[in-house]
Amino acid sequence: MNKTERIRRTIQGQPADRIPFVLWRHLPPEDSTPEGLVRATVRFTRRWDLDFVKAMFNNWAFTKDWGNRFGPYDRNDGHLPVAEHAVKDIRDWRNLRPLSPHRGALGDQIKVLVMLRQELGRDIPIVATVFSPLTVARNLAGNDVYRHCLTDGSDVHAGLKIITETVCDFAQACVESGADGVFLAVQGATKDALPPEAFEKFGLAYDLLVLERIASKSWFNILHLCKPNLRFEVAAKYPVQAVNWHDRGGTAPTLQEARGMFSGVLIGGLDQSPGGAFTSGMPEDAAAQARDALAQTGGDRFILGPGCGLSLATPEANMDAVCGIVFRQKRRQT
Repeated sequence: MNKTERIRRTIQGQPADRIPFVLWRHLPPEDSTPEGLVRATVRFTRRWDLDFVKAMFNNWAFTKDWGNRFGPYDRNDGHLPVAEHAVKDIRDWRNLRPLSPHRGALGDQIKVLVMLRQELGRDIPIVATVFSPLTVARNLAGNDVYRHCLTDGSDVHAGLKIITETVCDFAQACVESGADGVFLAVQGATKDALPPEAFEKFGLAYDLLVLERIASKSWFNILHLCKPNLRFEVAAKYPVQAVNWHDRGGTAPTLQEARGMFSGVLIGGLDQSPGGAFTSGMPEDAAAQARDALAQTGGDRFILGPGCGLSLATPEANMDAVCGIVFRQKRRQT
């Protein structure tokens, strides 16, 4: 059974030869060029025999060409933090213009997908990291975006329409360039961001347009709910095959609780946060966490993986320990 078959059977709720397994993290400094990101991604994928590839596009790709400026790599997880936001005033939302998915920073990510598919073939799924429109807006303005939404929503809506046009075009270009779907990163579905009604208007409504654009051309779309204090119930409103969130460290819901809230595939179980068992514990701690995740889900419609990007300091021995759990299970079943 190849990896595409394994993931498809998991989505369909059918038994596979083993539980699928995935890891992802930023890959600096190689990820500063399309060629470097491809080399690092292929090496990382093959090193741990991962069951799908999450193309870890540079986080700056979605806002650089709108004017964001960035600082040096974050030493914990390897992303580039924003040094200066492009949107400084609520009126700046009306200055945005659509970006082409085939030019500039976004165009470089499309090149990555084309090369990844050439390198890896069709036997492994590839999902493209795509920031939701409201997440892009937050990166452009910081948390001020939420204040802007509640102050004069017309300005933010004007900006979100342009952002959504760009994100839709980019998502479509991703699936046309080799991706099997998108990893839609959503940051605003939290109790700390917007009230539920506001998230429906400024977040969900635009997210659905992105997923609608690629619905007929993709088969493996993942909703990633980012940040603590989630309103996890929104997951049921997204037409995706899987949902991913940080289910460890006291962030609700647990895997077991989520099974009653979302009917598709759950992706998680490994605590990627600094100080977590997977990131900072011993190999036996990482293995125990993997076994607990399998026990919570019964392995049904489940992919073992982190709740977000791994810390750069995650020990390889811990990754190997989790691999051992996955592949020992395969030997017991075959």
